[in-house]
Formats: sequence, structure tokens, C-alpha cells
Amino acid sequence: MRWTIMGLAPLVGTIVRSTPMSSVRSTSRRLRRSTALLLITCAVSGGCGAPAAPPAATPAPAAATTVAEVTGTAPRGAVVSLSPVGASVPMPEGPAVLDQYAKQFVPGVLYVRVGQPVEFRNTEDMGHNVTVNRRSTGASVFDVETDPQEKYVHTFDRVGQYDVLCSVHPGMQATVIAADSPLATVSDEGGRFVIANVSAGAYTLSVTFEGRTVKQVVEVKGPRTDVRVSW
Repeated sequence: MRWTIMGLAPLVGTIVRSTPMSSVRSTSRRLRRSTALLLITCAVSGGCGAPAAPPAATPAPAAATTVAEVTGTAPRGAVVSLSPVGASVPMPEGPAVLDQYAKQFVPGVLYVRVGQPVEFRNTEDMGHNVTVNRRSTGASVFDVETDPQEKYVHTFDRVGQYDVLCSVHPGMQATVIAADSPLATVSDEGGRFVIANVSAGAYTLSVTFEGRTVKQVVEVKGPRTDVRVSW
């Protein structure tokens, strides 16, 4: 009997090598770090893949207010004022003040509203006097003594210029200009006048001189409005 020994066929295939556990753990840690970084980036940028917020609307510019200068010619030394048509101008809060200090009237020229109280003060340590005359006629308005730290209150009820004197100290002089509007001035020696910072619109122009007043409506539009005054 013959025995034949059959050889075993060689095993053919891919040998799979196992990955060490330490390498697996390292890879897992790197993945976790990458995921955390991605989440932080998304949060800062407002969300991955989310559409960007629309830009804020630019507010419309505010409408510019036209401010003009009103000029013209009137009689010399006239009180010229502008009052808005169809609107009243509020009276200032509190009195106007003309002080006697260091042998002077302060301020030297004071604009007041007709109907607004005016305090004539003496804030120094010597006695004074306040004599007020209407410039256009020379008529006396009042004549009072003002002791130290005292005051006298008077309300002018007529438009015009008023000369203020101290009979004790002849060098003390001032002028009070009473007008019916805060937009007021006095024409110069040539009769020219300028009223600045006037908003555009319709106004009543009042010109008071020699005891009478003339009025006319003017339309103010910038930057300059020249008025022909009829008197």
C-alpha cells in the first residue's frame, strides 16, 4: 500500500494588524477638540451656514432749518422787530436785570420784552439813583434812589428806547430797549438794521420811531432777506 502525503495549500489573504488602544484614544481626543473648536467658531460668527443679518437701515437725515439774515433801512434809531405770523412768542421766564456795580450799569444795553419785569439792582456798598427817560420825547418814566443791596422793579409797557442815568454819579449811563419780540434791533445812524438767526417763514415787521409804529408782513427766506420799509 502506497501512501501519498498531500501538502497543505498555503493560506492566501490580507493580514489585518490590530491598532493599539493608545492610538485610538489619541485620535478620539483630536476629534473632540476639532468638534469643540467648530462649535465655538459657529457661535461667534452667529451660526454656521446661517444667513447674515441684513445691515441696519441708515436713518434719513434731519431736514435742515433755513436760517436767514433780515436787513433793511428804517428811520434812524428806530426799534425794529419781527414777530411770526399766526404764532405767539412766549415771555421769558423771570425778570430782566440791570445792575449797578463798580459805578457802572451792567449791561450797558439791555433788551427787554414789553410787559416783562425789569429789576434795577444795586449790588455794591454805596448808594445810587436810577433815572429813566423816554429817549424819543425826554419824558420821565421814573426816578428812584437805590440803596446798597436793594432793587427797584419796573415793567415797560411801550416799545422804545429808554435812557438810564444815575444822578449821583453822572458817568453812569445805560440804554433799555423794549420790544414786542425777542427778534429785535435798533437801526443805526444811517437807518440800516440787521436781524440775524431768523428762521424761514412769514413775519410781521414792526418799526417804532418818533412815537409811532409802522407794520408790514415780510416773507423770510435764506440766506438773506432785504426788506423795503415804508413809513
